[in-house]
Amino acid sequence: MALKIYLLASEITPFAQQYQLADFVNHVSRELKEREHDIRLIMPKYGFISSRKYVLREVIRLRDIEAHWRNEVFTGNVRSAFVPDTKVQVYFLELPEYFDEVNHLLYKAQNGRPLKNNVDRFGLFSKIALRTLEKLFWQPDVIIANDWASAFAVVLHKKLFSYEEFFTPSKSILMLHSLDELLRFSPEVLQRGEIEPDDIELVISGKTRLLDIASALADEVIIVNSEEENVEKEIEQDKDLSEILANRTRQPHVISGDGDADTAWEQVAVNMEDILNNLLKETD
Repeated sequence: MALKIYLLASEITPFAQQYQLADFVNHVSRELKEREHDIRLIMPKYGFISSRKYVLREVIRLRDIEAHWRNEVFTGNVRSAFVPDTKVQVYFLELPEYFDEVNHLLYKAQNGRPLKNNVDRFGLFSKIALRTLEKLFWQPDVIIANDWASAFAVVLHKKLFSYEEFFTPSKSILMLHSLDELLRFSPEVLQRGEIEPDDIELVISGKTRLLDIASALADEVIIVNSEEENVEKEIEQDKDLSEILANRTRQPHVISGDGDADTAWEQVAVNMEDILNNLLKETD
């Protein structure tokens, strides 16, 4: 069955890259497209990404997309392009005040310290990315978030957007490529996105991570191991997250994100295709 897949990522090769996530999204999206799935990507438009080089085009209906954050209304513009040498469409969210001055480290300052406003930067990215779907008049079968930088999309979808008729049919997926959490998190962060902490069926403490909440709420969790990082093993050693995943009705799936050959990435895409199809069948 051909799927409609909306994938949020903080980095995608060749536009921006800091770790294995960028290559994974590039390779897997093109393989899923080859398998005739309608997959569309969205990432932040960092200031260093050249609109001319990558032919980022303005889309009139994707201008001035509004989202509430911190009791304010923010607007973002979305441009459209393609992953080079593919037919995979990628949207770029323009939020100049948050992303124009970001350097190639993406999540850190030049001194290596995490940027203080990561939570606002990527929380707002996640919220406007979801609102973009309405402007596209496109309802995906699955919304895929990757790691902490877009994990807020899962929380927003399950605790805010799923009550809206437009978003009800979609399922939310969290993919874990790394357990690094480069943002400061507190219950107040949920309120910035119009979610009350009491609405989360999870005891939230000062040690609770956004990944913990998204892992508890997502319709499906996919763990991605690679040569650089054995995430499955790290989770086993992480008491809080391993307990959350163990208590899920649907247990996480584990796939390998390694591959230098096209055949290896094709197999990753086949595995993802099976996981997503089974989720949709079982929850239909």
